[in-house]
Amino acid sequence: MKNPFVYGKIVGKENFANRRRELELVKNAILSGQNVIIYSPRRYGKSSLVYNAVQELDVISIWIDCYGLISKRELAEKIATEIIRNWKAKKIIEAMKELFKNVRPSIKLGDEIVVEFSLGEEDEAFEESLELPQRLAERSRKRVVVVFDEFQEVAELGEDVLPKMRAIFQRHTDVCYIFIGSRRGMMEKIFRSALSPFYNFGMHVTLNKIPREEFKEFIRSKFENSGIGIDDEAIEKILDMTEGHPYYTQMLCHRLWFNAFIGKKVVSVDDVAKAIEELIFEEEEAYATIWDELTLSQRKVLVALSKGETDLYSVEFLQKFGFKRASNVQIAIKGLLKREIIVKVKDKYEISDPFFKLWLISRLKR
Repeated sequence: MKNPFVYGKIVGKENFANRRRELELVKNAILSGQNVIIYSPRRYGKSSLVYNAVQELDVISIWIDCYGLISKRELAEKIATEIIRNWKAKKIIEAMKELFKNVRPSIKLGDEIVVEFSLGEEDEAFEESLELPQRLAERSRKRVVVVFDEFQEVAELGEDVLPKMRAIFQRHTDVCYIFIGSRRGMMEKIFRSALSPFYNFGMHVTLNKIPREEFKEFIRSKFENSGIGIDDEAIEKILDMTEGHPYYTQMLCHRLWFNAFIGKKVVSVDDVAKAIEELIFEEEEAYATIWDELTLSQRKVLVALSKGETDLYSVEFLQKFGFKRASNVQIAIKGLLKREIIVKVKDKYEISDPFFKLWLISRLKR
């Protein structure tokens, strides 16, 4: 039987953990032609949320993964490639003539079509590629939804990139743009700063952890519908240990389901503790490597967070954890945020991986 808990990739409706309000919010925005900005820490299900929203609508979706982009030309190629895959022309040559007015890219044909631009035409190719979503919308007579995943990476590609994108996108009447980002500070700088070209370019949606009662219902139904019993105490334990983090909750449930499926077909509180031990043991080397690479100040901050400290700049905190000044704490926090070892959630810092936190707590007890 197929494991009903899926993590680490975009999931469809069957495996999507509720988020009913956010789903309806995004769907309504798309139907209204409203651009949307979505941010949250990594692995909160942003991409799955948008995927499920567009799947329920009669639109054409264009997905652009911005992670790892190193140039405008590469971004232009990604956009052009996705557009031409959705153009539905009988012949590629016809599609090329209809789409591109000022440049003539090359096409690589194989398992998938890939568009490539010459090095010397980067600026022209970039501008032309930004016009393609509107051309696709006009040709198909359908709304086009362009999803930029990890959009904060685009800001690093050059000073002219964001102004050019804003100038072109704001003219598009049949395209809805969705910008997904996991580095909230950078996303807010792009979309909240009055000095940014993308200032207030769309509706802001902050994705928080799934409400506990909704997650309990999801977990219970997934186990029971696949023939595995689970009691309320075990579900509470799961959410306590993962702190309701969507990714790690699915990961833990995936392991629990597997252990129960090959065993006694029921999940208890003891089984939860055993599965957590298994997962932490499997990540022991990775966690130790992270710890070894940290500065002493960064380690102190992590220890403090694992112990439930919240006021990291108070005099009492500085004395308790051996900091000479608050600026040392600030530098440590900045470094941990950059590496995404911690995240800021509702004005409070948290260790992003709850299993890393549990590993750390177990180390402190030795």
